[in-house]
Amino acid sequence: MDERLKEPWKLDTNNKYSEVIKSVFGLATASLLLPVFMARSFLDISSEKPLSEIFSGSIYLAWLSFGVAILSCVFYQYLSAKWVRIAWGKKAGIFWSSDTKEDKLECCMEFSFWLSVLFFIAGLGFTIYYFTRYSSGL
Repeated sequence: MDERLKEPWKLDTNNKYSEVIKSVFGLATASLLLPVFMARSFLDISSEKPLSEIFSGSIYLAWLSFGVAILSCVFYQYLSAKWVRIAWGKKAGIFWSSDTKEDKLECCMEFSFWLSVLFFIAGLGFTIYYFTRYSSGL
């Protein structure tokens, strides 16, 4: 059996994209606590007051966005493992397929990559929107 990498550039490229996804995953996970930390620390909201009384829909949209970003990152990592199999010249199937075509896998990876990035940015946007409106008294 030939144990050489069939297309080494695929593995290198995959590693670079995976680093970005790991960063987005970590930041999105940490950002889930960002509104709670900011409300308690910077807005001086007492611990006796429930945050559900002051949080509006934009915070809940931020949490939803961060959640979608995290799930997209996990899906990207799953697809990434399949991509590595293809780089080694092996068959790789996603879900019920036993042999997914390379272009389909690449399209799914691209979609999940940008989905995670865009939803992370959206989550930050919703969070910033809430705190700027709260601090201005709206």
